[in-house]
Amino acid sequence: MADQFLSKTKLTADDLVTSGDRPVLERFQELRALLTDRAGPEVAALFAEPLLSRGNDTAAPSVSWYADTKSEPVPLSRLSPTEQAQITAYLSDHLRPLRSMAEESAHADLVWGALSTYGADDVMVADGRPVIVNWGLLPGGGGANVSARMAHFDATLGRYLQAPVQPQPQPQAAPVAAAPTFTPQPVETLMTPAPVRRISRLAWVPLLVLLLISGAVLFWLLQPGTRLFPKQDPVITEQSTLDAQRALNDELRGRAETLQAALDGAVCRADGVLILPNGQTPEGLLPPKQGEAFPQTAEAAPDALLPNTTDRILVEDPANPETPQSLLQMIEARTVLVLAGTANGLTAGSGFVVGPGLVVTNQHVIEGAALGQLAVAGQAVGNPMQASVVKSAGPLADTGQDFALLEVPGLSAPAFTLLQGAGSLKLNNVIAAGYPGDVLEIDGDFAALQAGEAGAIPGLTVTDGIVNTEQQIGPETNVLMHSAALSSGNSGGPLVDMCGRVVGVNSFVRKGPLQNRGYALAIGDLMAFLAGTAAAPQVVDAPCQPVVRPFTAAASAPAKE
Repeated sequence: MADQFLSKTKLTADDLVTSGDRPVLERFQELRALLTDRAGPEVAALFAEPLLSRGNDTAAPSVSWYADTKSEPVPLSRLSPTEQAQITAYLSDHLRPLRSMAEESAHADLVWGALSTYGADDVMVADGRPVIVNWGLLPGGGGANVSARMAHFDATLGRYLQAPVQPQPQPQAAPVAAAPTFTPQPVETLMTPAPVRRISRLAWVPLLVLLLISGAVLFWLLQPGTRLFPKQDPVITEQSTLDAQRALNDELRGRAETLQAALDGAVCRADGVLILPNGQTPEGLLPPKQGEAFPQTAEAAPDALLPNTTDRILVEDPANPETPQSLLQMIEARTVLVLAGTANGLTAGSGFVVGPGLVVTNQHVIEGAALGQLAVAGQAVGNPMQASVVKSAGPLADTGQDFALLEVPGLSAPAFTLLQGAGSLKLNNVIAAGYPGDVLEIDGDFAALQAGEAGAIPGLTVTDGIVNTEQQIGPETNVLMHSAALSSGNSGGPLVDMCGRVVGVNSFVRKGPLQNRGYALAIGDLMAFLAGTAAAPQVVDAPCQPVVRPFTAAASAPAKE
C-alpha cells in the first residue's frame, strides 16, 4: 500500500464504474499489472491507489487516494501556466498507450473504467509528476451508464488525450430515391456555343488596387508590435533587477556590520587559536581546549565567517562510502565544459551532470549552435563528446527561464545531488564551479583544444563566496545572489554548498563599481523545467553540516582555486 495520502472523495454507491459485477476500483492491482506490462511503470504510476470505504448508516461511502510520492500533492489547476503545460504534455504522452488497449475486448472494461474520472481536480502533482485520482467513478449515479462515459471523458481526461475511437452500430440505409428523368434535347440546341463576352482591361484595375491594398495591410500586420504579433513586455524587467540590487546592497551593509562586530569581539588565545564572539574559529569550528590539537576531522558551521577551502572539506563518495573524498574532487567529477559552434565562432560555457548521460546548462550557452556542433568536455568527461539538446527554455528576459538539458550518449560521469527546500541559504558558504572566459583566454590547454587537439582539457576553476540574498525577480523566476566570482564562461555551471549539493545554476552577472555579483537560478525553477524529461536527479532538503580537516601544517598545501 502506498503511504502518501493525496485526497479523499465522498460518493454514492451508484457512482462506482463497474466491470461485470465488480467496481473497477477493486481491480486496481490487476490494472497496475496490466499497465506495467503493456506500457511501463511510469504509466502505471499515473493512477493513484484507492482505498474504498463502503460506508454505513451514519457515514457515506468514500475513496481515499494514495501514491508513492514524497512531496505534498498539489492540484494541477493551482500550478503556473508553464507548469500546467509541462504536466499536460506528460499526460498526453503517457496516456497514449491506453488508446489501443481500450479497443481490445479483453481489457476494454478495465481500461475505460480507469479513464472514467469524477471530474473535479482529477490530476494531482507530486514530485513533479502527475497522479490521477477519482478514476473509476462517474458522478450523478452514472457509474453503470456505459454510454455516458465517452461524453464525460471528453470533459475530463479527454482534455489531455483524444478518446479512442469506439465502434458504433451502422445506421440502416435510407431508401434510395428514384432517379430523376432526363429528357434529351435536340443535338443542335446542346451544341450551340454561347456568345463570348470580352472583358475590358480597365475592369481589372479595381481588383489590382484591392490586391495591392490587401498586401500592404498584411505586411503591416506581420510586423512585430502590430495586432497579429504584439510586442511582448519582458518578464524580467530593469525595475525588478534594480529592486533586487537594492536588496543586495542592504544585505551587504548587514554583512559588513557582522564582520566588524566579529572583529571587535575576537580573542586570540595564548596558543594562537582565534576565537570569535560566537565561540567558534573563523572557519566555523569549535576550538579544542587550550593546549590540545584539533581532531582529524570536525563538523563546521555552513555559515562560517571564513569558508574552508574545497580540498579540506570532506564529502561522502557514493561509489566508496567508507573513503570520503574532498569537495574539490567531487565537484571536478561532475562539472563539464560546454562547447557550441555558432556562426560567430566557438562559444564556451559550463554545465553539470544531473543523470546518466544528461547535462544541465543555460539556454544562452547553446543558443545558435549549428547542427552537430555541440559538445561537452572537461575532467569529468575527457575528450569532447557529442551532445544534443533535449529541451531548452529562454531567453531569461522574455521567458523568465534560462535552462537547457543536453543528452550526451556514453557519458558515465556521476550526477550531482540537488538541494531544495532547506530554508533560507543566506550567509551560507558556496562554491561556484565552471570555466570562466577570462581564465580560458589565457589557458594554453583551451587554445590547443580550439586548434583541434582533443586531449587538451582546460582545468576547472572554483571560486568561493556566500549567498547574500534570495530574490524573486519575475513571476516565476527566483535567484540566489552570491559573492563567488563569476565571468561569462561560468554560465550554466553549478553553485554548490559545502556538502556538495547544487543550490543554484549560475546564469548572469551584474557589474558594480567595486565588485561584480553573481546570480544563480534557484533549484525550484530548475526542477519545474526538468519535469516531463528523463532527468530525475536526487533532491534532498537536509541542512548542510560540512565536515572539514582542520588547518594544520600537514594540510596547508594551497587549494586549486
